[in-house]
Amino acid sequence: MSLDNWTPSDIDLDRARAIAAQRRAANKVRMLHHHAFRCRNAEETRAFYEGVLGFPLVAACIEPIDPLTNEPKPYMHLYFELADGSALAFFDYPAHFRPEDFPEVDQFGHHIAMEVSGGDETIDAYKQRLQDAGVDVLEIDHGYCRSIYFYDPNGMRVEFATNVSVTERFFADKYQSVDADMQRWSRIRAEHFGEAGNG
Repeated sequence: MSLDNWTPSDIDLDRARAIAAQRRAANKVRMLHHHAFRCRNAEETRAFYEGVLGFPLVAACIEPIDPLTNEPKPYMHLYFELADGSALAFFDYPAHFRPEDFPEVDQFGHHIAMEVSGGDETIDAYKQRLQDAGVDVLEIDHGYCRSIYFYDPNGMRVEFATNVSVTERFFADKYQSVDADMQRWSRIRAEHFGEAGNG
């Protein structure tokens, strides 16, 4: 991704912030409560998220009954807290997940992206911590944010992103052009793949 298809506008950013605040206030879905994923092993997952990344483990819930079958098949539900109070959650559920159920997920098929504060310094520090822990890290400068991508021990693709100087203006402009961009994508999709989108 890049800024190739974006021409910065002269939109008043205070007005754009007010529009965004009004739009967000009207939305009854406040924030991500948690994003849940399966895990191979609760301790291995804790060592990665708490030990390597520094996410505090705030709850480790042992559930004795399988909620789908009502059978006595215990599982563990882990919650690692983010700064806004939301969490990354994991199920250590041996009755449902086998070792072969954990392939690395293609980043376009599924990934979770989290914003980090502190800019390049924070991204660089996390990149180094991950590499020191033997984790492969892919870095992409999207133009409107800078990101690193890596796999957790469970095969989940994780992204840490930091905003850059043009992030706010980029998203203010993209909000203004969202319908035109969707129509343009439908044309591009039809031209390249022979099928129209839903726009």
